Amino acid sequence: MQLVREDWKMFRNIETLCQKAGVHRQFIPLLVVKELVDNALDATGDCDLELVDSHSFRVTDNGPGIEPEWLQEYFSINRPMISSKLLRLPTRGALGNGLRVVTGAVIATGGSLTVSTRGSVYRIEPQDDGTSIKRYIGSDDHKGTSILVRLGSMNIDDDALYWGSLAIQFSRKGSMYQGESSPFWYSSEAFYELVNSADMNLEYFVNLFCDDKKTVEILAGMRETGAKFTNELDFINSDLLLKLMRKSLKAPIAKSLGEVGDSFSDLEHYKKTGKIQIESARGSQEAEIPIVVEAWVGIIKGDADNLSSSLTVCVNKSPVTADVKVSTKQASSTIWGGGLYVDVKSRPANFYINIITPYMPITSDGKAPDFRPMASLIEDAVKRAASKAKKKNQNDLSKGRNERQVVLDNLPAAIEKTSGSGKFIFSQRQLYYAIRPYVMEAFSGKQPGYTYFCHIITDYEAEYGDIPGMYRDPRGTLYHPHTGEEIPLGTIAVENYNRPKWTFNKIIFIEKEGYFASLRDVGFPERYDCALLSSKGFASRAVKDLFDLLGETDEEIQFFCVHDADAAGTKIFETLQEATAARPGRKVRVINLGLEPEEAIDMGLQIESFNSERHRPVADYVSYYWQDWLQSNRAELNAMTTPEFIEWLEGKMEEYGVGKVIPTEDVLSRTFDESAERLIRSQVMDTILEQSNYEMRVKVELMKARNGIELAKLDIRDKVYDKLAVNPLYRWDMPVSELASELINRGE
Repeated sequence: MQLVREDWKMFRNIETLCQKAGVHRQFIPLLVVKELVDNALDATGDCDLELVDSHSFRVTDNGPGIEPEWLQEYFSINRPMISSKLLRLPTRGALGNGLRVVTGAVIATGGSLTVSTRGSVYRIEPQDDGTSIKRYIGSDDHKGTSILVRLGSMNIDDDALYWGSLAIQFSRKGSMYQGESSPFWYSSEAFYELVNSADMNLEYFVNLFCDDKKTVEILAGMRETGAKFTNELDFINSDLLLKLMRKSLKAPIAKSLGEVGDSFSDLEHYKKTGKIQIESARGSQEAEIPIVVEAWVGIIKGDADNLSSSLTVCVNKSPVTADVKVSTKQASSTIWGGGLYVDVKSRPANFYINIITPYMPITSDGKAPDFRPMASLIEDAVKRAASKAKKKNQNDLSKGRNERQVVLDNLPAAIEKTSGSGKFIFSQRQLYYAIRPYVMEAFSGKQPGYTYFCHIITDYEAEYGDIPGMYRDPRGTLYHPHTGEEIPLGTIAVENYNRPKWTFNKIIFIEKEGYFASLRDVGFPERYDCALLSSKGFASRAVKDLFDLLGETDEEIQFFCVHDADAAGTKIFETLQEATAARPGRKVRVINLGLEPEEAIDMGLQIESFNSERHRPVADYVSYYWQDWLQSNRAELNAMTTPEFIEWLEGKMEEYGVGKVIPTEDVLSRTFDESAERLIRSQVMDTILEQSNYEMRVKVELMKARNGIELAKLDIRDKVYDKLAVNPLYRWDMPVSELASELINRGE
């Protein structure tokens, strides 16, 4: 005997509903609330959530509303999966089961469902055959959508609204992706499933990814197939369409996906971007999925033995249903579940993680995410946020915020004094000397440390913006290839910096400025179209600002970092690449060229060994083995001879560099025209001057003016002195030119 049960019937009783929803029955109310909130947020960007009574809640938005004719189909459990989620975007849903779970929960608990949309109110009544009917029960002034859900046998309280409330809270912070879906986000199989489910005109389908101009360009390559609609494409032609779209369009970068941001005042924040690859088993195109991972950590105050950590994980700003847990023992916390296993040095803390991505791998119909492909990104973000939280907690315990508060309380007065009531710019060190008396008075003559003062100012500017008029002194040099120009780098210089057009497409940050002369001597910058940059040790804020500024220009550019093989060297690269309080995240990717410890050993460079009682901070990208090695060993770039260093660096450029600068065809064409015109103009001018006896005529006119010139020069020093008194910003040669102009124009 065979017993047959159709899939949709699993939604109508609580036991099998939990299987389809992917959660225990106690989480069904949380999930139902979350599903409706997610839909509202994806559709309109915002919504309200309220508890109506002990069995009911309501979700309301101010969007365009739902077409009433679709209501009975949307809220039926016996229907195909209807979803816009096959079109990959960084939105909250993952599958089209959400409304079926909501409807199934209403059926399984003997509840009710009421929808108000576009001014009308309907009661949705599920039927035994899995369909639903809608009944008009009145009108409503609200033109958006409002859904009232009653779960008959299940209690609804504030705890049941937590997932939905958190999704709303996250949605109101930071930014979200504003672009279209990208063909780079699909493997051949995933794209075919999208094409196969779309059932629409091919032009309209391609237009979901790009503008009309690009659509025409892409479809031109599909003419030989003869297809007009998506359902006419087999797997081979679907793959062809995907290739054509990738050829015509650019892949969006991860940072464009949006963020929540550092918007929780009591938590330390860290953001990490990256991407994952999903191989195609049947086609030729693999998916390239961009990822933004944000972590927030706040150390819980009190006796650690009586405290426990908490963890909330979100995908695209909405809590996930995966069973991800955290436990803390002594000063170590472990996060596990959903493919994650993260050990982090932290006492009990509140951990929050949010992943923004257009595609999250899942392991069940209940949308349980599989974090394995992005586990390293998540681990790094959590550890960085935890490290910041630990440091903040230690500072609060050992130092308190007394000195910080004195600085902040008196900062406006110090700025007013240093700037001359806003009339003059001033350096950060000048501001430090203006604040010193306040701190010394408050702490019986104790002088504030300049480094700690700089940290306070950095935190202040991260929260309130840059202090108007304050600059940081130059602590580095930028060398331009081909022009030979050297620019001292401070914050003012960066603000006024303009990148020379089509001059370099690479820039190397070198820890040691001394290598500039050697590289210039052999023409390295010109040969590789590479600018050179130094900052005398750790990258200054001006250097990071310059990287961000260059990264926003239209021309292609690569960023590289060269440093010693020591603990400080690894941190130089890390601080150059990663976020800081002053700059929440680098806008560019920096390639680490080394020198790394294993590389120095392979090259046979001299290794320096030393004993150190203190632990030397090492960048997180370094493996545990080499972190230990760097506590008592180091190798300097200077261990290489000049020929060795140049050969080593040239090898890196051959491996990573993009080649010489060659502008676009438009620029090349325009420059050719200008060069030809300039040569012709020069030739024509020389001919005209020669034919008109130009040189002879100049000599004649000079002879006529000679008496007046000699007379004017008799008291020229006094005349220049008088003109400089009127215009003290002039240099001496400006008055001389004016006197000559006055003489010649008078015709004397």
